[in-house]
Amino acid sequence: MDQGDEVFAASRNSSPGIDITDVASVREFFNQAGSFDAIVAALGSAPFVYLKDADTEYFQAGFNNKPHGQINLVMHGLDHLADGGSFTLITGILTQHPVEKSVVASTFNGGLEAFTYAASTDIPRGIRIKTVSPNVVEESVDTYGAFFPGFEPVRAQSVADSLSAPPMA
Repeated sequence: MDQGDEVFAASRNSSPGIDITDVASVREFFNQAGSFDAIVAALGSAPFVYLKDADTEYFQAGFNNKPHGQINLVMHGLDHLADGGSFTLITGILTQHPVEKSVVASTFNGGLEAFTYAASTDIPRGIRIKTVSPNVVEESVDTYGAFFPGFEPVRAQSVADSLSAPPMA
């Protein structure tokens, strides 16, 4: 990021607030927040369960939260993103390296990556879209570390810094 860039964090509890599972909330957020040069979405959750224990409700909850929420941001944020702007969607490492109990999360991370590839073929006005799949972050090791034995956690700041680095030639 350049000096003078403004970072705008949003959540259900921010002002304006946003609930990514509610299309009306996403629309209202963008109408209140205005325009952006870049939108980074590090959000969404999915249950960690064994396949034998997963049912339709687990998959529906995972879909509503992870890919559908981030897709809502793209669909409704498009008109609020500057020409040549960018979307960065955070999926996580589970698409490439699924772990025990990650069937729901891995499924939807992969779906979000497929959406990004497809959207990149016809997204208008020079806007770019990409996914980033970091390893488990240090700040969430207490919650998710047990699911990722042998994985080296990364600092969330390192992930954020990589998003603002210039593209490699």
